[in-house]
Amino acid sequence: MDNAEGSSSSFGNFSFTQRSVLVGTVLGDGCLAKHGRYHRLHVKHKAAHKALVDLKYATFREFISMSLHGFDQMLPGRSYPCFQFATRTHPWFSDWYFRFYQSEKKIVPVDIAEHMTPLALAVWFMDDGAADHAGVTFQTHNFSYEEVWRLSTVLKERFGLVTTVRGNRRRWIIYVIASSVRRLEEVIRPHLLREFSYKLNVRRTRTP
Repeated sequence: MDNAEGSSSSFGNFSFTQRSVLVGTVLGDGCLAKHGRYHRLHVKHKAAHKALVDLKYATFREFISMSLHGFDQMLPGRSYPCFQFATRTHPWFSDWYFRFYQSEKKIVPVDIAEHMTPLALAVWFMDDGAADHAGVTFQTHNFSYEEVWRLSTVLKERFGLVTTVRGNRRRWIIYVIASSVRRLEEVIRPHLLREFSYKLNVRRTRTP
């Protein structure tokens, strides 16, 4: 376990760091899926974001047998180099699956505030954050309006971020307003990989 903070209530006996990285990953691009009796974590990112794959791989190294797998993902018109890995199955991942999935669809748990640490927020931001004209967004298209609003409320109550919920491509995203971008940076900077600093570089303040 990590410190006393890591010994608080948990699903399974993951460390504080593992739980935080798992929460940020599942809110973002990662998925938990059944394989045999239990579930496992699957992570895939484009090659340009390999540093994030490495972070997640190192965090769950004790649950991983495979090496990182590099491959080209074929999409219409071109291929995209990617890296991925999957953990071994384990009942602890199943515990979290049943918290984050309902009828095999990813959801935002009602108690998400209990698990939204600065590290979880940083991992989620590296997965789904994007710089906008003046603020930044979290690309939460896969969640319902109620779930996106829940996340927006957590960002305000836990970290003091001023956000709005906006329509985008017939779904919903979270927008962190310009005056809160500095506060967001303060919260996540200790955990933000340097390769992802560009996601805080809003267009209004970029130099030519």
